[in-house]
Amino acid sequence: MALSIEFEANNLFVIRSSGVLERGDADAIKKQVVSYIKRHGRATGLVIIDEAFQNVSAFASWDDDEDDEFIQKHIDRLAVVGDLRWRDSAMLFFLNGFVPFSIEYFKAGQETFARAWLKN
Repeated sequence: MALSIEFEANNLFVIRSSGVLERGDADAIKKQVVSYIKRHGRATGLVIIDEAFQNVSAFASWDDDEDDEFIQKHIDRLAVVGDLRWRDSAMLFFLNGFVPFSIEYFKAGQETFARAWLKN
């Protein structure tokens, strides 16, 4: 699986991505996030793009679904940490500027800064 998720204190979910991201993996993680939000309320998210990340599957349909819409309404902030070569693709993937919450990209090695930004 290219994705893993952990839930931490203060309604923070942390998603780690490596390899090739497939739609099925993303859908499984989204279902976990939706379930978590329904139990705990609004959340913030941290996505860490591992150095072993290769790309997003080009053959998958990435249209939004009802889980995406629910998540977008219940997220306060999203931080993404990874190599700068993935910045533009990640910001486009997460629809920065089209969602009702702030998204910030941090270069690899800046997870501490990303976590601090999420708390403000």
